[in-house]
Amino acid sequence: MEGVQLVIAICEKNKLHKNIIVYNNGGFKMKTILFVNACMRERGESRTLELFDSFIESYMQKHSDVKLIEEKLYKMNLKPLSKFDIERRDSFISKSDYSDKMFNLAHNFYQADKIIIAAPYWDLSFPSILKVYVENICVNGITFCYTENGPKGLCKFTDLMYITTSGGFIAENDFGKDYINGIAKFLGNGNFMDFSAQGLDIFDIDEKNVMHKACSDIARLADGF
Repeated sequence: MEGVQLVIAICEKNKLHKNIIVYNNGGFKMKTILFVNACMRERGESRTLELFDSFIESYMQKHSDVKLIEEKLYKMNLKPLSKFDIERRDSFISKSDYSDKMFNLAHNFYQADKIIIAAPYWDLSFPSILKVYVENICVNGITFCYTENGPKGLCKFTDLMYITTSGGFIAENDFGKDYINGIAKFLGNGNFMDFSAQGLDIFDIDEKNVMHKACSDIARLADGF
């Protein structure tokens, strides 16, 4: 990412967060874009990341007031919440104490002005690590709260985008997108966008041509994000 200063944010005492990367694009009052990277493969191998990079590079060329925070889920020590974890979390919540590091991901999600989630299309949805991430950000008192009329989202994001790629065609089986859209509505009231490149592993389809067009198409979407 040319022209973007790379800062590795490492917290020695917090193994959960040593793989959060912050890109500063200049400016004093910067908007925060949270990038939730649920891709197992690295750049150069992941087609989903290729789409994201095309999108964000186009966006940041037009916006100088951006701080991009990338959370690499596969590099974090994320695990499904256990009975102990839930009881511990509920104990903190009952005291309105959200200072423990177990709430860091929820704080990041709440504070983001815009959010991008990228995940490959696996088994009709997405990798399980993304569901574990959602369990960690859905925190009563940070990202949502309960009212007399039911739950209310507290997050301030204006836009949330979901990016995926698939070897075949997704058709009506877009359960990953539908789930993320539901979470976006549950935690906030921002706009939801999605983009996918499909059919990449089908025998008679030219993968490179499909990806080239997809990268061009998603880059143009940056104007509306």
